[in-house]
Amino acid sequence: MSSLEFDGVIIGAGHNALVLAGYMAKSGLKVALIERNVTIGGGCGTYMHPEYPGFLHELHSQFHRNIPNLPWYRDLELSNYGLDYIYPQANNGTPLSSGKNIVVHANPDVSYKSIERISKKDADSYYKVYHKYQEMGRKIWFVRDYSPPLPPDEEARLLEKSEMGREFLQINKRSAYDIVMDLFESVEMRTFYLFLYSIRGYLPSPESKNTGFAAVAMTYLGNKAMLPRGGSRMLTNALSKVVLTHGGMIFENHEVSRIITKNGTAIGVETTNGRKFMAKKFVVSSVDPTQTFLRFIDDGHLGSDFLKKVRNYKYGASARSFGVLFTLHAGIHQPPRYASEKWDPMINEVFNTCIGYETPESIIKHIHETMEGIVPSEIGLQCAVPTLFDPTRAPKGKHVLLAWQFAPYHIKGHGPEKWDEIKYSYLEKVLDRWADYAPNLRKSSGNIIYMFPQTPPDTERHLINMREGDFHVGALIPEQLVYNRPFPEVSNYRTPIKNLYLTGAPTHPTGNITGAPGYNTARVIAQDLGINLWWNPPDPRREWASLE
Repeated sequence: MSSLEFDGVIIGAGHNALVLAGYMAKSGLKVALIERNVTIGGGCGTYMHPEYPGFLHELHSQFHRNIPNLPWYRDLELSNYGLDYIYPQANNGTPLSSGKNIVVHANPDVSYKSIERISKKDADSYYKVYHKYQEMGRKIWFVRDYSPPLPPDEEARLLEKSEMGREFLQINKRSAYDIVMDLFESVEMRTFYLFLYSIRGYLPSPESKNTGFAAVAMTYLGNKAMLPRGGSRMLTNALSKVVLTHGGMIFENHEVSRIITKNGTAIGVETTNGRKFMAKKFVVSSVDPTQTFLRFIDDGHLGSDFLKKVRNYKYGASARSFGVLFTLHAGIHQPPRYASEKWDPMINEVFNTCIGYETPESIIKHIHETMEGIVPSEIGLQCAVPTLFDPTRAPKGKHVLLAWQFAPYHIKGHGPEKWDEIKYSYLEKVLDRWADYAPNLRKSSGNIIYMFPQTPPDTERHLINMREGDFHVGALIPEQLVYNRPFPEVSNYRTPIKNLYLTGAPTHPTGNITGAPGYNTARVIAQDLGINLWWNPPDPRREWASLE
């Protein structure tokens, strides 16, 4: 079979790969993306229920934070390609069994009033931190995420030179748990903010050291959850249009079998059907390190020490991580009506809702059970009704539900196969837990049209990248974060093979819908190829040196 030639070939067509391809195509390079699935998007895709037309579900990503304000959204001009983000104003909330509730609004003044009804001191703390640390977030946290990571010693030296940098380092040395306990006095706010920290899977358990600033950041980032009209697929559809408009090509339903190398240099890829896609300048893998280095490349091209690190790279279950989820999907007639609406009816309008966690100890217990392989009996959920804000996701007047909870991949004493036996009975328990707070979700109410579960093994079956159900494509443990992600030899997105790069969730700054790995990889490749940067990425060495 004849081969095609490009300047660059990218394995996978998830959102990070598409961000990278967009920058390369706009730089005048001829690029191709090779996608094993019949649709693009990876974890950023939207799927219609096969038996209930018009009901759209997100199997992976749902909450997109602050996307229209990210640099790649602007640089790639995504608003010109039919992408429209909706910003729910009642952004986060938690109904409580006491009949009270808390709502974090897009407007911090509204949030203050909601929190004040629980605790005046906590409202003051929230408001102070919300405004105080935004500049630190922009100048340190954002710069760190949207740049190739610096060696830890160099990063520390740069930050220690300024008052702001020293304060950041001091906050970050602490645990998220300790920060939240110091910030808030009420059980309700302590629990809510540990939930907001934990559900994003930012870093290890909230009790772990070096997680402190993530908890602080959730004050001013915690009211930025958004959703694209029409589903997450609309983001990757828009990104694909950028690539195609600038001369790139996308090949779906093409599974890569190997990366072609010559004299230690990556020169293309071959697919399982024998097709070859040759690359004159670079090859990028946006899939997991296990596939990239152990499946696509012959052992002889990589050193034994490096291969050992690849084999020791840990996903959710093997690292006793809590970045694995059990999911409830459902179609319903009427949206949830919370019993606590008498306290504040705005709770019915919340986008990202915490259900079932009533104390900090309940969150910690749940995380520890998950890490030990125990299916939690006391269920706590992250819930959403996206059709409240985007009615295009269901037939007129109907709605879709999503509920996530931490869950183990390997069930203790059984293994992952146990999920196939218990998933429907557990699904009923999850719905019942939500209905404890929103009684019109009881199955007996007749409100439920259909529902189906998604287990950690189901996630792995759907996306091979998400091994062991790990939606971060690699556990968020200290030895796999920042300069160590996935390991130091690849922390700058370059690999030991010349012209071969790694991007996506297994690289800094990890998963979630941030586009940062693709954005950072574009900079590295452009610099290696001598391409003039027509965009303006942050430079931590310059920007941190100028901090006061």
